[in-house]
Amino acid sequence: MGPDENEIRPGFYLEGKEIDDIRNYVAEVIVRDAEAIKTVWQEIYENICAASGVFAKWIMAVAAQIEAKHELETALRWASCYYRPAFNRYRHTKKKRTRKKYEKKILAWYREEVLGKW
Repeated sequence: MGPDENEIRPGFYLEGKEIDDIRNYVAEVIVRDAEAIKTVWQEIYENICAASGVFAKWIMAVAAQIEAKHELETALRWASCYYRPAFNRYRHTKKKRTRKKYEKKILAWYREEVLGKW
């Protein structure tokens, strides 16, 4: 005497399906969702890798600008003590072109005289 097809067996049911069927269904859903999560994380990883390259280039550019500004400030400080004529012309000039000329002159002096001796 086996169970009748119309007869409902005692057990656990969810959404009209027996638990054993649900276990298989849940396993399939978990695998499918895990694949979806994997693809989403792979896309996020690729976007972060692309963005990190751009960000690294930007950070390096900013660091180079900061270093150049720091070198100019240091050169001006040294020139204010040891290279007064160029420093005074740089400091008291209003024209940007002339200031740039003396800036280059002071930086060349700083790199040759000060950094070259250390």
